[in-house]
Amino acid sequence: MSKPNGALEEAAARIRDERDEIHRAYHEALAALEDALRLLGTTSYAGPAHAPRPGARRAWRQRLSAFAWRSLPILRQQRAFNAALVDTLTRFVGQIAPYVHMRDGELAAALERLADDSAAARSRLASDAAEALSRLASDAAEARSRVASDAAEARSRLANDAAEARSRLAGELFATMGSVSDDMQQRWESIAARERRNETRVNEIRQAATAWRQVTASLRRELERLRAQPAPEAVAAPIRSTEAAEPGAQLASAADSTTYVGFEDRFRGAALEIRARCADYARYFDGAADVLDVGCGRGEFLEILRGRGITATGVDINPEMVAQCRARGLEVVERDLLAHLASLPDASLGGLFSAQVVEHLEPAYLLKFIDTAFLKLRPGARIVLETINVASWIAFFQSYIRDITHVRPLHPETLDYLVTAGGFQKVEVVYRSPFPTEHRLAKAPGPEAGTGEEDARLGRVTAVFNRNVEQLNRLLYADQDYAVIAERG
Repeated sequence: MSKPNGALEEAAARIRDERDEIHRAYHEALAALEDALRLLGTTSYAGPAHAPRPGARRAWRQRLSAFAWRSLPILRQQRAFNAALVDTLTRFVGQIAPYVHMRDGELAAALERLADDSAAARSRLASDAAEALSRLASDAAEARSRVASDAAEARSRLANDAAEARSRLAGELFATMGSVSDDMQQRWESIAARERRNETRVNEIRQAATAWRQVTASLRRELERLRAQPAPEAVAAPIRSTEAAEPGAQLASAADSTTYVGFEDRFRGAALEIRARCADYARYFDGAADVLDVGCGRGEFLEILRGRGITATGVDINPEMVAQCRARGLEVVERDLLAHLASLPDASLGGLFSAQVVEHLEPAYLLKFIDTAFLKLRPGARIVLETINVASWIAFFQSYIRDITHVRPLHPETLDYLVTAGGFQKVEVVYRSPFPTEHRLAKAPGPEAGTGEEDARLGRVTAVFNRNVEQLNRLLYADQDYAVIAERG
């Protein structure tokens, strides 16, 4: 056995000291007891070395105790104290008895075993505590996992219930809104139809009133002109050129002129609409001056040029339209178009514009008009001639043949050639007024994707049909107007 270390030696010394102190206290207690017995006249107590046999000692102690209780009542208290002291000493002695008679080596070995047992106990306790903590942590983690899983499942059920409730609510709401929308749509269509009928009647009344106002104004001016003449027989018939008379000359009377103004208002479009359609042409005359608007009509383009600071003059054979232009402060001449153009000095115009006029001219009159315009324009000045695109079937049948004053349809390629042959350069054709796409012929939807023979056959049929639709749309619904734009070199 190895030599005890300092801690063991110190513990052994402390135990020996405690043992000696216990022995001393024990002997002092026995001596005190012996003195007390001596005072009472009894035989002295010899101590542990001279103790009688256990049975005799118990009988002797019983007799002594009975005598003491009978002799002196205070000894009862001393007896309780001594009993407690002896019991304490006995338990202590019983605990240290195994170590009292040990030698130092044995005591050190015992203490070492005690320390080993204590360390093993602590290790077992720590292991048990760690195992218990591990089980506790595992149980806590498992509990947390179950709680999280239950919470996730509860949230999922709640979300599903909420989504289902929202879906049901949305479906009921959409159904209600659809019913209300259908009812409102039916009522709206009924109101719209009634409004359209009312608007149609109002427009008819307004157009009739406008036509009567124009006729009345024209008759009033004609009466004033006749009243200002000296005598009916002195009035000479107006002389017009028969060699190149424009078709508008057929509308000779004031009533005819007023009627044609009403026709223009109804079928060609209102003044604001014509202004919007002509506004884009103004850019061709930016920076120019002395522009002539041939067949100016109600003067929409003259007002656009005036708003851009471009000096311009108009000419028209219709007295009612000339009167309307002059009433708005526009400079307009009432005269035959070609006659007025011929009267101007050569190279005196900075530009020439004519919208929806050339289709009213006879071929010979048109050729002479183009040749004369070339002479009257300055070098670099532009000419813009707009007319109906008769290559568009919808424009031809709905616009061209509706106007009884139209003389000859002009295909875009025809007018392009005539202007080029007249000596103009940089000739281009610009198409205007496209027909609304939603009113054109619709293509057939293609077949669903597939590799079967039936799908392939249906796809070929659809492709042929759509090519035919495209060709019909180009013929039927091409742009309704076009303009030939050129420049004098």
